[in-house]
Amino acid sequence: MFVLGPAYADDPDGSPSAPASLLGVGGGKQTPAAAKAAKDGGDGSASVTGDNPVRSVPEPVAAKKRALPLSLDSGATVNLKESPQAVAKKAQQPAKRKLARKVPAVPASAKVWGNKNASAKALVLYDTHGEYKQLGEYYALGTGMLASHKGSVTALPVSEYTSGLAGRYTAVMYVGSNYDEPLPRAFIEDVLTGDAKVLWSGFNIWQLAKNDDDRQAFVARFGWDPSTSYIDSLDKVSTVSYKSQELTRADDNTSGIIAPHVVDKDKVEVLAQANCKDQAGNAANCGSIAQTTGSQYPWAVRSSGLTYIGEIALTYINETDRYLAYADIVDGLLSRDGQAPSRKAAIRIEDVSPNTEVNDLKPLIDYLISEKVPFQIAAIPYYVDANGVYNNGQSLTKTFDQNPELLKLLKYAQRHGGTIVQHGTTHQYGKLNNPYNGVSADDFEFYRSWCTAQQNGGTPVECKTDTWVQLAGPVPSDSVNWAANRVSLGKSELKRVGLGKTKLFETPHYAASWNSYLGMKKAYSTRYERELFFPGMLNKDNAGNKGNFGLFYPYTVKNIYGTKVLPENLGNYEPESYNNHPPRSGADLVNNAKKNLVVTDGNASFFFHPDYPLSELKVAVKGIKELGYTFTPATRLN
Repeated sequence: MFVLGPAYADDPDGSPSAPASLLGVGGGKQTPAAAKAAKDGGDGSASVTGDNPVRSVPEPVAAKKRALPLSLDSGATVNLKESPQAVAKKAQQPAKRKLARKVPAVPASAKVWGNKNASAKALVLYDTHGEYKQLGEYYALGTGMLASHKGSVTALPVSEYTSGLAGRYTAVMYVGSNYDEPLPRAFIEDVLTGDAKVLWSGFNIWQLAKNDDDRQAFVARFGWDPSTSYIDSLDKVSTVSYKSQELTRADDNTSGIIAPHVVDKDKVEVLAQANCKDQAGNAANCGSIAQTTGSQYPWAVRSSGLTYIGEIALTYINETDRYLAYADIVDGLLSRDGQAPSRKAAIRIEDVSPNTEVNDLKPLIDYLISEKVPFQIAAIPYYVDANGVYNNGQSLTKTFDQNPELLKLLKYAQRHGGTIVQHGTTHQYGKLNNPYNGVSADDFEFYRSWCTAQQNGGTPVECKTDTWVQLAGPVPSDSVNWAANRVSLGKSELKRVGLGKTKLFETPHYAASWNSYLGMKKAYSTRYERELFFPGMLNKDNAGNKGNFGLFYPYTVKNIYGTKVLPENLGNYEPESYNNHPPRSGADLVNNAKKNLVVTDGNASFFFHPDYPLSELKVAVKGIKELGYTFTPATRLN
């Protein structure tokens, strides 16, 4: 049983109380085995996206039956017996309408974020019907976050689209998550004949060819036929080729990929290819359902202003996933034509607390200075061992001025290219095992967690190296003011010990509640990390639902919380597997950076712990430089 109690108490006047209150109450002592698991796990920050990815919707009925979606639609009047070639011969391209001439007002229900003064503006449309409408909201949040790199974002249910609305925006991005979501006729007509740039991913593209007239208009303009494009869930597609690289694709994706049936190759630019594989991972001929020859079929195509991706590329993502292609395509729609690639890199030394050994940290700092590599240091203002796990059963709180040699080293680092980043306030939550042991750098601070024996939930168990960490919900003290006060306490402490006024914040283990993120915003306008999102942020009908999802970015964004987020997108060096996460070497970090070269504005940003081998850091830094990246302060990342 877990006893939940406040880990932080405010004085009656609302100001932070004495540091001793950070110890809080609740939770029992952890066993040595669990403490070992926490120590072996390191920070684990890179695990958030992998632990709770956005999942895909199940395989739809058309894919199961190997049937065309419109063949199962009683409302469709299109003649599917007529070949696309015959349609193409008689079809005439419709006149393109200038949508900006007469634009309607934006519906009041729209959510707007990002750089609202930017010239680039994205309209993100999403589905709100069906059993999986919460996923539709998640996909819209993910797409909007990527779009915020270049400009402002307006998110709106597709059901509320009105004629000509696309004319207000640089690009429209629709994520089709709900099979056969009812689409407004105004949206269909604006895509078919409007002059707006449109990115369409996932389902429902067939609704643009639901009758013979629309089908002819689509084929004539775009050069492929959505009415005869199947959903391919038969082939094993474990990689996607984009810009001469193979990006990974998780086998957990079960909803299939719509394979565009190309009619006129001269009109269609294939941006990326889905690669069919056998069970051993070797190239295999794609099934006939993909209507192609060989081991590839189009995954993303572009023609006459319409970019189409056959799936939603926000599901089950990792650092080398086809998500990178999606991020580049989204960004490209809002960028200047012919924009040259920009390659920047950043490194953060992680989990430096008042208990960090100088002999562990100094070699890393000396090496980075010798290489003229700017770097960040994630500093935990207070080291807390609430249950005395590493202190003979006696609770311990420690500050940087109680470790003068370490403090001297940090100030030296600041004078030679090092930037202090506040990494939580204690990086743990009172005496609670959250999930490990109540010790700084091991536990979560702004979100509740525990370990289970199963991957997807279950009864809390003692944490071991082979258990799963679950993100369970807000901590008991959760509120905007609680988080604001707690973060401000840590910020003041770093200033008190002489490390200056910090400008960057990193959330412990990249996990916080909606309230906590808003509280952090009161102390910091910029975070350097990955982050979580929650139901109801766009669609109030989802408010109160359980769940969250984690997301990382290949470039800097402005999030819906109103905060700038600097990217950490490569992960970290980790020598051993822990909590069902595989090891990651310095060479793996280099490989992740290589995959990110497909993103025009892509960065190579990673973190490294002080007690790990300097040789692995050297491998990562050298390899990333050789790929053409230039190390820079994190604040200058693309």
